[in-house]
Amino acid sequence: MERLTKKERVQRVFDLKEPDCVPVFPRNQAQMVYGMGWNLTDITGQDWYNAEKSALASLWCVEHIDYDVVYGCYYDMGFGVPLLGGELNIPEKHGMSVQCVKHPVESKEDWNQVKKKLPLDPLKDPRMKGALKSIGYVSSAIGSHTPVTPFYYTGICAANLLFMDVSSLSELVMEEPEWIDEMCRCASDFAMDWVRAQYEAGADSWLYLCDFWGVELMSPAMAERFVSPYVVEMSKMVEKEFGQRTFYHVHGNLTRPKTQAWIEKLTKDANLIGLHLDKSHSPEWVKEMVNGKMGVAGGLPFRGGFLDKGPVEKIREECKRVLDIGAPGGGVIFVPTGQVLPSTSNENFREWVSMAHEYGKYPFSPQEI
Repeated sequence: MERLTKKERVQRVFDLKEPDCVPVFPRNQAQMVYGMGWNLTDITGQDWYNAEKSALASLWCVEHIDYDVVYGCYYDMGFGVPLLGGELNIPEKHGMSVQCVKHPVESKEDWNQVKKKLPLDPLKDPRMKGALKSIGYVSSAIGSHTPVTPFYYTGICAANLLFMDVSSLSELVMEEPEWIDEMCRCASDFAMDWVRAQYEAGADSWLYLCDFWGVELMSPAMAERFVSPYVVEMSKMVEKEFGQRTFYHVHGNLTRPKTQAWIEKLTKDANLIGLHLDKSHSPEWVKEMVNGKMGVAGGLPFRGGFLDKGPVEKIREECKRVLDIGAPGGGVIFVPTGQVLPSTSNENFREWVSMAHEYGKYPFSPQEI
């Protein structure tokens, strides 16, 4: 088969067709920074963001590792938090991620004060403003042939990142669900504005929407209330305003009857283009249920621990096992079970991508390696 551009390759997957080879979407966030030999303190602080270094890390990483879908900036889960009064831990140690050490909302009084700062304007947050500038640089450099995807969270997951810690939210889901509804609404309004800003800055492909709550931290019935409406709303907005669809990453075991019914309904209601599921889902299940029954593209999950720890021989062995099952017939893209871990070496990362491109060529035929 003729060699495709990365945009064409990924589009074939979303069309449930065979591309020239299995593409890779690594969802690499901090790893792109550490892969340059830098620390996160070289890229960002509480109230600043180096757009030029962010763009350089993104462009260097995609060129040297050669994966197929790009973030146009260094991404973490703290955008907007300092503006609302929260505090981030920007680690000086190599191989760690930004974490929120103080959420803006710990009480109803805090929430009343935070609401006065809403809606958040991405262009008034120096970290978001720098990230948008980075997206513009990256899109201008490679957007004609490589997808540059926007990225964020929505619903209760976005409320968790912006406003309140997991344990407090988990209690309030049962005790004061109407308050959770209010936080989800405000967080999702911000999420849509942030995604719009990324498209306007130069992101040019499908939306990557992430949700680590899903059915990992709540029941399917709760997910129907605190997750589903916001995924549907976001997906419809992106499709209407930007002509793109949504690739949804959700955590939790979706192979059980109630959780499977939930994701099937959500996939249809939100007109999702594909699903990126976690380590609970085998390549056999992805082919049968995601490609087959749900009729959308499937992320073939590859355990991040294999990439982080190696050795290279183990990475190749696991790649072969997953591709032998998942690659036939197309409709799949290689993804990590969460993200490429920050401590992953460039060597291990490159081996994974190389295996997908070389061993995963179409027409696919299992072979010795």
